[in-house]
Amino acid sequence: MALLSLQDAQLSFGGPPLLDGATLHVEAGERLALCGRNGAGKTTLLSVLAGERPLDAGNIIKKPALRVGMLMQEVPDEADGSVRDVVRSGLTEEGPRAERAAEAAISRLGLDADVAFAPLSAGNKRKVLLARAFACEPDLLILDEPTNHLDIAAIDWLEERLLRWDGTLVFVSHDRAFMRRLATRVIELERGVIYSFPGDYDAFVARKEATLAAEEKAEHALDKKLAEEEAW
Repeated sequence: MALLSLQDAQLSFGGPPLLDGATLHVEAGERLALCGRNGAGKTTLLSVLAGERPLDAGNIIKKPALRVGMLMQEVPDEADGSVRDVVRSGLTEEGPRAERAAEAAISRLGLDADVAFAPLSAGNKRKVLLARAFACEPDLLILDEPTNHLDIAAIDWLEERLLRWDGTLVFVSHDRAFMRRLATRVIELERGVIYSFPGDYDAFVARKEATLAAEEKAEHALDKKLAEEEAW
């Protein structure tokens, strides 16, 4: 059984559908890089996978008791209080074990648990939200542009942490080096449909370039044929 499955998903906000019969199966241990043009609906798809946005139609099936951690692009409105408060807000259970997990996540990112969240720099806010995503000890981690505002040391730490981690990852990033190091499969959202490309990011780029070259060649041949028929 897949960790999570999206079946015949439909979602629209009044314009062209962002999901149009989309299907996706996420297997345990995968690291999926989600690609697509700007405005294709990548962030919306991540919200659907995290269970934060309902579908218009279709199904999303999750493994029972699946723990999901998510890092969004924007700072959430409810993120307030101390660093500890924000990190603990991501916990899915209560008790000493959950609190230890939150403190461990804060410590790993070198954060001061007692300082106020609001005045922090964009980079440090990003680290706090990463700690919140890790604190629930997720089976599935969903990251939307995780390297935004992070310095090189923090990006290196995150890469190594994710490479050693035995959970499942779905992420969006414009950082090609980050995608090259992490992706074990690439999925592309295009016109509401999800396409799967097994292999790493470089394999995806090579297949896309080959596909585009073949399409250009076919289009050129069609134009030539039409010109010949018109001349005839």
